[in-house]
Amino acid sequence: KIKHKSDSLRSICNNQYQPPTMSLATTGGAGMAGGGGLAMSAMAHGGPSAMATHQAHSQQHGHSSIPGGTTTAAPGTSYAALGADLLDKNQSFLNSKGVRAVSSLPIVAVDLYGDDVDVAYFPPMEDEDSNGGEEDEMAVMMKQMVKMKKGCLAKNVTANAVSNGGNIILKRDDSTAYKAVKRFLTKGEGHDDVLTNAMGSSSSTDDNNESATTIVIPRPQLIMGTRKPSDFNAAAKSAYGKYTPNSSSSSQSNNNNSTTSPQLIAEEDGATNTTPLSIKTIAMDGISAPNGDDFDRVALSLKLNSKKKAMTILPEEAVGLLIAQVKKSVRDEFVKDFPESDLANDGNNNAAAGGEDGEEEGDSYMDFPPAFAIPGWATLDSTVEALIDAAGSSSGCGPSLHQRSIAACVGALVPPVGKAAQGAAAPAGSKLQQLLSETMQSKDAAAAKEEAKEAALARRDPGEVDPFVPLVLLVGVTNEGIEMTAVQITKPQGPDKELHCPFGNINVISSVCYAHGGNDPLSMVPKALDELREQVGIVVPESEEPTAIVTYGSVGSQKQLAKAVTSVLTKYGKEGENSDDYDGWDEDIPIVSTGKGCVSMGLAVLAASVHGRVKLVVSVKGTDGKLRPKAKLGVSVQDVATCAVAVSFNYYGGAENKWTEPKVIFDFDRRVPAGPYQIDFTAAECAAHLANGGKGIEDESELIEKAKNLEGSRGIPDREAAALKCRFRLYQKTSRGGGDDDSGWIRVGNDMKPLSMEHSQKDEGESGDDNMVAIESAVLEISLSSVGIITTKLITNGETIVQATKSARNSKLLRWGTIIGSVLFIGGFLVKSYVEERIFDRDTQRVLAYYKHAAANSFHDGDERQARYLVWKYKGKKDALWRRLEAKYGVPVKHAWEWDDEEEDGSKDDDEAAEDLDGEGEEDEVKGEEL
Repeated sequence: KIKHKSDSLRSICNNQYQPPTMSLATTGGAGMAGGGGLAMSAMAHGGPSAMATHQAHSQQHGHSSIPGGTTTAAPGTSYAALGADLLDKNQSFLNSKGVRAVSSLPIVAVDLYGDDVDVAYFPPMEDEDSNGGEEDEMAVMMKQMVKMKKGCLAKNVTANAVSNGGNIILKRDDSTAYKAVKRFLTKGEGHDDVLTNAMGSSSSTDDNNESATTIVIPRPQLIMGTRKPSDFNAAAKSAYGKYTPNSSSSSQSNNNNSTTSPQLIAEEDGATNTTPLSIKTIAMDGISAPNGDDFDRVALSLKLNSKKKAMTILPEEAVGLLIAQVKKSVRDEFVKDFPESDLANDGNNNAAAGGEDGEEEGDSYMDFPPAFAIPGWATLDSTVEALIDAAGSSSGCGPSLHQRSIAACVGALVPPVGKAAQGAAAPAGSKLQQLLSETMQSKDAAAAKEEAKEAALARRDPGEVDPFVPLVLLVGVTNEGIEMTAVQITKPQGPDKELHCPFGNINVISSVCYAHGGNDPLSMVPKALDELREQVGIVVPESEEPTAIVTYGSVGSQKQLAKAVTSVLTKYGKEGENSDDYDGWDEDIPIVSTGKGCVSMGLAVLAASVHGRVKLVVSVKGTDGKLRPKAKLGVSVQDVATCAVAVSFNYYGGAENKWTEPKVIFDFDRRVPAGPYQIDFTAAECAAHLANGGKGIEDESELIEKAKNLEGSRGIPDREAAALKCRFRLYQKTSRGGGDDDSGWIRVGNDMKPLSMEHSQKDEGESGDDNMVAIESAVLEISLSSVGIITTKLITNGETIVQATKSARNSKLLRWGTIIGSVLFIGGFLVKSYVEERIFDRDTQRVLAYYKHAAANSFHDGDERQARYLVWKYKGKKDALWRRLEAKYGVPVKHAWEWDDEEEDGSKDDDEAAEDLDGEGEEDEVKGEEL
């Protein structure tokens, strides 16, 4: 049975937890996939490397850790060189080659889901190897002091980057704008042309987001990657409610066969579409109409020119324009801050070049490595894949993806910008850092004092006390969602080690996130805080009350959020006054507010850490006993899942009313990256389930017994029919349930067929199910990333059921033939050895008997060693030995028992002769005859 709760808690508490293997007995179902599913999902996005990127990173990587107690790095090594190959292995879309390629470019950190889309950047790595790597300890210390004096290198540029709150505003009835957008959609190039000639400003729009001169796409990141409008979460429904077509029935929305608005239908018929912006569902696999599969996408129809047909734009393409706008603004700010940089020189050269070529080179800022903060309620596989496609660049470096609440935590710990160190002193830390440091010092001192007191009473030396681990709650709210995350922050590190990361480890305990429609987001605070408190009590029951509660977001939302949280905490305090199990959650917990741009600043530091720009250099003793510098990540994060993943099975060819209930394999708050989770599929077990009415057999012993009865050649028809009819489906959800965000399970990818494959020898005209053959067994591996990306890997030998049966029969015959042959082979040697030994002993006795009679009282008489030697010497030519003995002694060679017979006969003759001499023999014979 699947124990969802226990598996979730065990995975949280144990970083080395190995995922179990699911069989058909535990799931009550099986599936069939022909290589489609999530692979098709990645391919359908249209990204240049989406398919390869989606499938190539299914292996789980371990988290990098920061060792406690470090010293200054040994001299003679460049710190920049140490960080060149430093890479967080949990970022599956980053590779060392791509990171090195963009090491001279600023990292662009974008809080896409913030109310104002905050933006920050982190500058490139500096060349610190000015002396060729030959530096003494004093030079290293001086460089550390220079770094501390500079302060935080990340810079917030929101004010100059995005002014439309994440909305895309395009000019209407402008021929230049129309051509720029059309070129961008058809060729995938010309970002700078669109930003310059087609993008408008918020000042030209009214409250309804529409005007005669502009078209507004409201926050396209809310719907990017969505397969059908019915999958919209509460935030997307609120933003796109008036653009969403009304389906005649819920069944139509499930099949995606009738999701095009009447205006678009009229447009296709040649009529004039008067709606500037509308939503429709398109198919990306070349099919004229949506087919309800993973190739369907929600798209936007733009009427940029009233005299021309509407253009279709995917939400991720609109997000790509937003990212291009952000990167261009970062480029301009970076050139102002670093006028001597190569980017400034490149910009001047491109501007002087002019013309079409100069315009193309103006898009060079698209190579800037991006980083995105994703809230828990948006961590869906389809959404994150669409974001990766939107952020695509030609540099080969993928985006850095992080959970939004963790970015806020790092941002709250970053020293305030503009407060650099004075002299040799370290810069002033943030409010949260000072609070945590003071609390940890006081708690550790109190624990050490208590230990010393107990040791004195027990008359022993005081032992080491465990360091205090503070629990911090991160609470953020936007117009679209609410996030509450509990983390434990450990491993403090001073500014001389790493200025940007005062603490080296962030361990996430639980994360509760909900999307909402923007009506009253604060109404969800009690429900979310109750769930978070319950999860913290389950996972870390030994933890004390939270050391601090950190709020992030806009200034106004933080004030309202602090009031709502304080109200709930006051209720907790009153309820726990007379309770023995009171956990200490009350209104006395300090609430720390953060400044504007907290998420983007923390995201920039996180991205710099995974890129190796923010690092901790420690000395590690090698095998030769010498200390050598080694780079570690500036901050290590252990994430938990903010979504749940479930599987469902069908034994009737995918009939909608025959699917089993979804069974969770990755639950909320599961340690991620997770997997691979293995599911074993066999045609015999599928046939057993089908024979049971498709309900699934829960008893494993019963399933094994029934499946065994269906094995062999007699069960081939049943196994083939069951394998070809079975289906397997993946689901995902980010809502724990309740409220207006109870969106339920969302299907991921197409229905898979792990026990079917395409027949390579069928006619070319055959397609679909007619060209499928059943296979005997397969193993499906499922993995989950920290931001909700699901990867699958199908493992099978490709044998059909008939081939597998023949192979099993041949294998059985071969096995028994091998056993029998081995027995005969080894037994033959045993029999041969036994026979030869008997013959050797017989011939030895024969030689001894011969010497006894032919050469009595000689040296050879009774010499067994000599006899054995003769028998061994004449092995294989015994006749020659007998002839030589007979020629030498003149006595025929007889067997040992033949000499005994002659002796008996001789003794009888001697006895008879003796009796005759006495004259009594005849009388006896006469008497005997008479008797």
